[in-house]
Amino acid sequence: MDEATWMEMARQNSARQSWSQLTYFVSVFALTATIVFSTPGDFALLLTVAAVGIGLFGILSFDAAQQGWIQMAESMPNSIASTAVGKASSNTGTYNFYRATNALFTAVIAAAQIIAIN
Repeated sequence: MDEATWMEMARQNSARQSWSQLTYFVSVFALTATIVFSTPGDFALLLTVAAVGIGLFGILSFDAAQQGWIQMAESMPNSIASTAVGKASSNTGTYNFYRATNALFTAVIAAAQIIAIN
């Protein structure tokens, strides 16, 4: 893969990750505000389903983004791989750490919301 193609793919992956994160954060904050400023009552089941769905969206979208970065690191052109940034980016263990911590924190947030609802 040539450098220009790789850079464009990295830009697209970054944009996709940013939009997914923005969507998750807006959704989780809106749900949290709904939980805090309302009484669940008859809507407890719907709020619980929303918390589970938003949590799954967060876990899956963050994981997909990190998998994309792992694939980008594996197909990095030599001109970029030989730089300090390229060497740091080629360590896929870092991405796996991000995948695990994102899954953990997103699940904890969803669990806290479900506990607050019920």
